[in-house]
Amino acid sequence: MDTSLLKAQISRLSRHTFASFVTELFSADGSQGFFNLPEAGEDVFYQPLLDSYGGSIHRVYLLHFPPLDLFHPSSALTMNDPVLIRQLVKVRNLYKGRVGQWGFIDPFLRQDNALKAVGFVTNLVGIEQRVYQEILIPAYQRLKRFCGMKKTPVLVGSCDSFIDQVPEITERTFQEFIGKQSDGLAIAISASGAHVAEFNNERWMTGGVLSPTTSPYEPVFVSSAVRHRAVLNEFESLIREDALEGKLEEFLVTNYRDIFGNRYDRVETQLWLRFPELDITDHNRRLDVFLRNSIDNDWELFEIKRPMVISGTYRDVPVIAKEVTNAIQQVRNYARILSQDKAKRYFAKQGIEYYEPQLNVVIGRTPQIPHAQWRWLKTSNENLVKIVTFDDLISELKCRIEDRLTVLSKAAHVIRPSN
Repeated sequence: MDTSLLKAQISRLSRHTFASFVTELFSADGSQGFFNLPEAGEDVFYQPLLDSYGGSIHRVYLLHFPPLDLFHPSSALTMNDPVLIRQLVKVRNLYKGRVGQWGFIDPFLRQDNALKAVGFVTNLVGIEQRVYQEILIPAYQRLKRFCGMKKTPVLVGSCDSFIDQVPEITERTFQEFIGKQSDGLAIAISASGAHVAEFNNERWMTGGVLSPTTSPYEPVFVSSAVRHRAVLNEFESLIREDALEGKLEEFLVTNYRDIFGNRYDRVETQLWLRFPELDITDHNRRLDVFLRNSIDNDWELFEIKRPMVISGTYRDVPVIAKEVTNAIQQVRNYARILSQDKAKRYFAKQGIEYYEPQLNVVIGRTPQIPHAQWRWLKTSNENLVKIVTFDDLISELKCRIEDRLTVLSKAAHVIRPSN
């Protein structure tokens, strides 16, 4: 196969398909395997070294997709990617003080650091070797040092290096990889309706793997409606059982995109605000759920409470429960701390850069009172902190399920043969 064509094909793989291909490629050279490192985040892997005792010494690889088409590389290039920084910090913490051994049997074992190198695997293609050596590799080295990993060697891999250095293994792995894929249907959904066709050329997908007919594609199976239904059933069960805050928080974090929506692309939980000098009562505080809104490019804070009763009456006038006002004050105190420069600098080093986080309290069931009364009660008490009930979240999830069922119904109508 022509090397330039092979490079172009691999560079067009989607993010998740590229990760699958890299896993097979790095497992094809007689290594002890190539494994996910979920403690460090998505698209982070480790590879035990063959000469280490029991695979106790590793290389760690992070997949990175730098937008080099958006700028001209220069010596001033930085890889200031908040997600990548967060992953590197987690890798550093996971391997800090960890020791492995070289050799196969006692007494000939020799101790060494368990982390032998950090590799950055990219889908770059067509980049001159000089650019790698003078610009890209130094940029990754600076990023590594910024994250506190001064002595760990850096490796950089790409579509270019795969094919230039191990062409036979790369081509064989790629052919085996695409041979496992099967043909399917492309379902295109738009405001005007649904269109279904066989995969036959690149126009159906912006990127993907290649079939034996050299047609770029990546099969997509629509299962989100089924998954959402299972999530909904579990969520409703937790509400009925009046689950504890910790259990609700764990569920919401696990299913945050299903519950809160696809506009959120990252979640952080159990974040400590260890700034007693900034707290109004000189205490450390802990954030429940911090979600990154990819549309606003900012973070949102969610304080999770239980599905309790959140309204009552005082002299026949509807009033909000004290648990709600207490939660609102709690979140305002968090916001006060987060707004301080010291806190912003601290979290920026952890890969969390925020500006004006939206504040939310998830609490209680929607009161069984006239809607006009509830709207007045809710809006008059929010004041920069949004009150979200568990019924609100359930209703939003049900709407998303109905949307997907409607789409699937349209798709079924399109592919139904006419008499």
